[in-house]
Order: sequence, then structure tokens, then C-alpha cells
Amino acid sequence: MTRTERSYYLLFGFYCVGWSVTTPMYALFLLSRGLDLLEINLVLATYLITAFVFEVPTGAIADLAGRRLSFVLSCGLRAGAFALYAFAHSFGDCLVAEFIDAVGTTLASGALDAWAIDGMRAEGNTRAADRFFARAQMLSRALMIGGALAGGYLSQHRIELAWFAGTAVFSSTAVAALILMREPQRAARRPRPAWSGMHRSVSRTTHEALTTVRDHPILLLLCLVTLTASFGIMPIHMLWQPRLKALTGEGTWFMGWVWAFLSIASIIGSALMPRLLGRYGRATVLTVASLWRGVMLMIAGMASSIHPVLAGLLLQEMAFGLSEPVLQAWMNEHIEAERRATVLSVRAMSFTLGGGAGLVCIGWIARDIGMSAAWVTSGTVLALTAVGYVLLARADDRLVDENLAVKAVPPALP
Repeated sequence: MTRTERSYYLLFGFYCVGWSVTTPMYALFLLSRGLDLLEINLVLATYLITAFVFEVPTGAIADLAGRRLSFVLSCGLRAGAFALYAFAHSFGDCLVAEFIDAVGTTLASGALDAWAIDGMRAEGNTRAADRFFARAQMLSRALMIGGALAGGYLSQHRIELAWFAGTAVFSSTAVAALILMREPQRAARRPRPAWSGMHRSVSRTTHEALTTVRDHPILLLLCLVTLTASFGIMPIHMLWQPRLKALTGEGTWFMGWVWAFLSIASIIGSALMPRLLGRYGRATVLTVASLWRGVMLMIAGMASSIHPVLAGLLLQEMAFGLSEPVLQAWMNEHIEAERRATVLSVRAMSFTLGGGAGLVCIGWIARDIGMSAAWVTSGTVLALTAVGYVLLARADDRLVDENLAVKAVPPALP
């Protein structure tokens, strides 16, 4: 295991712990501030729409100014946003905190993965990244179990305490990044523009990344399936706490345990990934996982008691742990090192765009039609996403055939 891999596992894990402490109480905190079901979805939609706007430009900043600087700034901004949230008392206060948190998130979304892949390659690790990202998912989820449980019990005592805990973790992660992150030598030798011309370089790098995705069928389809899946799943992240509270009457301590079991389900999915991938291939695994998630959410949506709702929620999360590392690795295989952070941010931008749209549309359904209808709608969207993976497999096969055909052509004689 390379030094970069060990550092990535530590930084990614604690970065995830930083936000996991608020997961058991996030929607309930917003409801406690007087927001309704649509408004709590609009708060997260603000986060996602802001991230959509800033995602690719901040990825370009990471490629141009350095992934280490970008990640440290991300931790600092998110620490500030969580501190502001602790004192939020209105819809407007929450929107301001979400805006700052979104900008902070975009500074890390492409930068940390790009730093890890390039660092591993520079240190001699040329293996496929599927298992690397799967291990990172399992480790981070294990750490997030502790974070969620701590956040749940802290919030049960006083709901603002989880935000202070998140502030402390993000601040500590920034310090750790300053110590552990080293830019690969190749990246360090690349000339960087003066700050006075940074905006022109960011604009050019952003345009190049968007063009790269548009002209590459694999990257384009990966971004499109990410957008569609996000449309379906993001509303569930805002609706599961109110629904479970309505069914059980329990507080944030119970939500912390639910999140812990969600993390365990994701870990199990990531652990199964290498075996299933070796037997069935990427496209088949992703197609079945998407259908599985959709069916589980539809069953949970139609249920009227706690046990089938919990079972559907946990089983669909297992499929997420299975599929996300595969998507990350597939994306990285088709990106040049110089643009890696920016192109990865295009996929993150697709996630935020789809999630923001889903929160508005399905949030409206939850408020005006009912929670059950919203869950069934989310499940239907996820099931339909399976079509995208079938198209992705065909595009990948065509690309392989074209590459083989090019290699088969003998070189021209001088």
C-alpha cells in the first residue's frame, strides 16, 4: 500500500465523519426550525444547485492551484458553515449556511480523488482503482457509524451540538491535510498561472473539461446515469428521518442507529463488489444494482409499518455501496491526469443538478400528495436508470472494438 493510499483513507474517512455527525438529525433539525417538508427539500436543493454552479470551476482551481490547497479550503469552509448552522433559526439562515457548505464541498469533490489517483500512479501503483475506492468506501462508512451514533446522542441532548462536533472534525481534517498531502512531482513541475490570470485559466480548463465529457461517450453516459440516479435518491436522504419518526415516534438517537445500519449495509455491498465484478462484469452489476435499489424503495414506499420500510432502506443502501466504487473507477480510467479533478467535478456537477431537481419535484410530491407517493416515485426513477447502464455497456464495447481496430492497422511504410 502506497503512502498516498494510506493518507487518502485517513483524510477521506475523517472528512466523511465531519458531515456524518449531522445525518441523524439534519432533516429533524430543519423541521424544528419551523420548515415544512417542501422547505427542507428546498434547503438541500439550494446546496445542490450552488454546488452545480461551482463544481467544475472549483475543480479547475484544484488542477491549476493544487489539490492540497483546494482540499484544505474545503475543510475550512465547511467548518465555518457548520458553525453558522448551529445558530440558524430561520429558513433564510439555513440557506446561507447551505450556500457556504456547498462551495466548500465542491472544492474537495474532484480534488481529493484526483490527488489520490495521481499520487498512487507516481508511487508505482498502476492497478485498476475499483478495489481502492471500495476499500475507501468501507473504511469511511465504518468511521461514519461512530460519527452518526455520536451525533444522534449529542442531538438528543441538545440538537445544535452535532453541528459543533462537525466543525471540530472538519477543522482537524484541514490540519491533517496540511501535514499529509503532498502534490505528485509531475504536478509540482507543471507551471501554474499567476493569480492575476487565474480566472482565464479556470475558464479555459472548465471549457476543456466540459468538451472532454461531451465528446467522450463513456464519460457522457456516466454523468447522465449519475444525474438520473441522484434525481431519485437525494429526496430519500431528506425524507427517511421524518417518515421513520412518524412511524416510531423516536428521536435522533434512533436515527443515529439507523444510519449506522445503513453504513453497515453499504460496507457489505462494497465488500461484495470485487467478487461480483469478476464474475459478471461492470455493466451487469450496475444494471442489477439499479433495479434492486428501485424495487426496494418502491416496496418501502408502499409499506405502512416500520419493518418493511427499514428493510427496503437498508437493502437499497447495500446496492449503493456496491455500485459507487465501480462508477468512480470507470470514470477515472478515461481521464487524463492534467484534467482529472476538473472532469471528476463534471460528474459531481451532474449529481448535484439531478439531486437538486429531484428534491424540488419529489419534495413537492411528498408535501402535497404524500410521503408514500414520493418514495415510490424515487424508486421508479432509480429502476429506470438501469437503461443507462445497458447503453453504457454498449458504448464501452464499441470503444474497445475501435481501439482494437486501430491497433490492427499496420504502420505506414516510410
